[in-house]
Amino acid sequence: MLLISLNLTSLWRWWIKAAAIIVTTIFFGVTYSTINALMGWPTTQRPPGRFNLISSRILEPDRRTRAPGHIYLWADELDRNNIPSGTPRSYELPYSDALARKVSDAQEKRDRGIDIMGRTLDPKQQQQLTKNASQGGRRNSKDKQSPATDTVPFKEDGSDLSFEDLPPVLLPDKGPL
Repeated sequence: MLLISLNLTSLWRWWIKAAAIIVTTIFFGVTYSTINALMGWPTTQRPPGRFNLISSRILEPDRRTRAPGHIYLWADELDRNNIPSGTPRSYELPYSDALARKVSDAQEKRDRGIDIMGRTLDPKQQQQLTKNASQGGRRNSKDKQSPATDTVPFKEDGSDLSFEDLPPVLLPDKGPL
């Protein structure tokens, strides 16, 4: 409304009006692109290096609709003392049979009441493994990196992700009284 009133009733120069239109358009574009992160949609970023698995959901690919499958993880990042830090976050991973089996096994343990810790390789470890594999002259077709991630590629075969029982919380020493 202010933009319309600025353009219709003000006696300002045309370049000021044009600048106001451009700034407003950019503002709406930036707001629209950043608001998605606040809406609770799962992120396609790689999960943290160590996380507590809260829940998961596996959607297999649908041949009829040609929809790609996805694996959703709901996880808390763990600090160095194995304490969840921050707010749980939802992660969307590309579907693969190997990754689906890993996640399904971890979820079954979780359903039995066992806390599960997930680990992902950090980008340096991933680059080293990829470099070692390419130096050997052999590259497995399963080592393709997924186009579904927007920051750091996640391997579709699930070799970047592992699950284990959550170790106990490490409490600090109490020291002398």
